[in-house]
Amino acid sequence: MRKNGNLSSLTITRRGLLAGSGALAGLATFSGLVPLPAAAQDSPVTGGVLKVAFSADPAGFDPALGPSGMSHVVIEQVYSTLMSVDTEAVPYPDLAESYEASADGLTYTFRLRDGVTFHNGDPLTAEDVKFTFDRLRAEDSGYSYKSQIETISSVDVVDPLTVKFTLSVPTGPFLTYMAFPGSSIVPKKLLESGHDLNSTPVGSGPFKFVSYQPRSMVVFEKNAAFYEEGKPYFDGLEFHLIPDVTALTNAVISGTVDFTNEVPPKDWATVSSAPGIKGQTLEGSRYYWLLMNNTVAPLDNPKVRQAIAHVINREAIVAATFFGQAVPLLGGVIPQWNWAYAGIEAFNPQGDVEKAKALLAEAGVPDGFTTSMTMASSFPAMVSMAPILQANLASIGITAEIKTMEIPRFWDEVWAPSAFDITTMYWVSPLADPDDFVFNNYATGTGINVQKSSSEAMDKLLRDAKSAATQDERKALYKAQQELALEEMPIAPLVNSLLLIAHSDKLQNYKPMRTGFLKTLKDAWIQV
Repeated sequence: MRKNGNLSSLTITRRGLLAGSGALAGLATFSGLVPLPAAAQDSPVTGGVLKVAFSADPAGFDPALGPSGMSHVVIEQVYSTLMSVDTEAVPYPDLAESYEASADGLTYTFRLRDGVTFHNGDPLTAEDVKFTFDRLRAEDSGYSYKSQIETISSVDVVDPLTVKFTLSVPTGPFLTYMAFPGSSIVPKKLLESGHDLNSTPVGSGPFKFVSYQPRSMVVFEKNAAFYEEGKPYFDGLEFHLIPDVTALTNAVISGTVDFTNEVPPKDWATVSSAPGIKGQTLEGSRYYWLLMNNTVAPLDNPKVRQAIAHVINREAIVAATFFGQAVPLLGGVIPQWNWAYAGIEAFNPQGDVEKAKALLAEAGVPDGFTTSMTMASSFPAMVSMAPILQANLASIGITAEIKTMEIPRFWDEVWAPSAFDITTMYWVSPLADPDDFVFNNYATGTGINVQKSSSEAMDKLLRDAKSAATQDERKALYKAQQELALEEMPIAPLVNSLLLIAHSDKLQNYKPMRTGFLKTLKDAWIQV
């Protein structure tokens, strides 16, 4: 909001979200609704245990150490964050009752809910918030998402229920960062006593951790003291870990489990039409991309990388790998539903052989070359698309030998040391701020930038876009970033796969999130 031509501070509470502008970069996106209290919903039913199917094991439960999406799905049930994001990824106050942002965008003061306790009974205070972020910011923390907290200069306790964050520069996505599972508030007193959160998580979220059996199940029970009155409605959750996708499909169809958002694309038609099952599809933020090692000749030439990007038949990948349940990425990686979508259509969906050949000629390799393509065999979609990519490259004279390697060996021998010519990967955007789609993939030196691209112009655009004063300025900068990405082509965007969600038709009031996270399960119930 503006006052006499200058920005005033803005206070947001759970009673309503006010649209802001100017230095309050993140606030201009507030258009979503705060989840309604239980009393405003239709006949919620309490009780029962919801059984959810996943294909992967979590890799730890400490918010500072759990790097994987599966870890975060567990963490979000057990812990709480200062902010949450709604189904459209718009932030709203959660563990915080309200917050105030300064006019210059450099300080955020959060007022915490009174009376919140951790699952062990300890009160949650501003000291726990400060401890949480000081722990993440420590040089030796090992936190995988340091880019989200790098602009935090200090975290100060104002009083037991008030905490102030001071930033080094305005940070547009700051409020969405505060909703990330890695930003979950942990119990200071318990950790200082030597407790290991990675094996036994203790938070203040809707469900308490009960047990974990590797490659089998994670069990939760209801947190009866949860701060959202009446929630959660379930007595507990069971996360069934079913690595075989056919077995996962059968578990859903048979009713062995009640819910999954990991239906294999090949089984979607069967599962979604099965009696007693409701299917939902949603374009979210699970995009796939091709990585070309930017330090290995001739892939170090941007014209060669452009040729590869332009020859790919994305329609064929959508049809053969995802059985139609994906969207080809024809320009930048920020999807159409996001406010920073640039509307760029640089690629022919079926590929453009002649353009690719011309680019190879410009690069000085008109006859092509020999290379290798290493795929993680634990990811079926990547293995499925490998022959399509291989054939596309062959059409312009590039011979690519396909190699496969299982996880976790792939992480250790291929990904971390950048020991590949070409590979693929997918990204599940945990928050869906545009920064989250692009920064880690394109910025110099990040852990996800294993293609080893480095560009001063790209780094400047990424940081300017993160700290720009208004949403309109941020959007323009993200468009410029995506245009530059298509010139430098450090990675080649492929497709955005749809979220394929199937659940018992007795599950009521479940609202899927574009991020693929499942925090909204606390708002749902089984109608009996």
